Amino acid sequence: QKLLSSGNFAVSGSSKVTAIHEIPGRKGAFEIVVNNERRIQADAIILAVGGTAMKRLLPSCPPLQKLPIAKTWDKLRGVTCVAVRLFLRPSRTVTEGLKGGLYDSTNLPPHFAAAMKESPVVVCGPRIGGIPELAEAGFCIYDLQRLHDEFAVGGPSEEEPCAVLEIDFFRADKIINLGDDKKIGDLALRAVSAALGFPDLPSDTIIDLS
Repeated sequence: QKLLSSGNFAVSGSSKVTAIHEIPGRKGAFEIVVNNERRIQADAIILAVGGTAMKRLLPSCPPLQKLPIAKTWDKLRGVTCVAVRLFLRPSRTVTEGLKGGLYDSTNLPPHFAAAMKESPVVVCGPRIGGIPELAEAGFCIYDLQRLHDEFAVGGPSEEEPCAVLEIDFFRADKIINLGDDKKIGDLALRAVSAALGFPDLPSDTIIDLS
């Protein structure tokens, strides 16, 4: 709101920057072309876009081509993401008193629950467990029973209780290339076990996945 009221700030929806030019005779001044029509003058530019968009913009933007850092932009690529939701057979015992979430209970195996005691979210880098598909891929693990009303212990799904994990993989080209939901689900379960430092759970632990 402060920026909007300053008089020199504007938000443009459905807009695509198609070119950026230096303004002759004005050091550090640029003209931005939007949708191949509208022209905007600016003294600074922030590229709040992904790597793929930066790479595509470069050929039509001489000022960017002059930047030393831009010489490597042709190697930039997008980030492939794969989100896997696992519905797992519930543990015989409910683990309570867990921290960091909306709810403090889970149907995960007790040793898994203990490893995630401080938070329902675990952030993992690449090369976990020596799994080839994770050579580049990092991922986050979410215990949805501690984060979502619908999956909470004693919640709406209690008639058919199960543990629910979501695993979001990033730079997941090798994972998406598996091309089979069951293989991806089994890999996600292996990744969780490796990240938490335990032997793999049997694949039949998975009741359903999405």
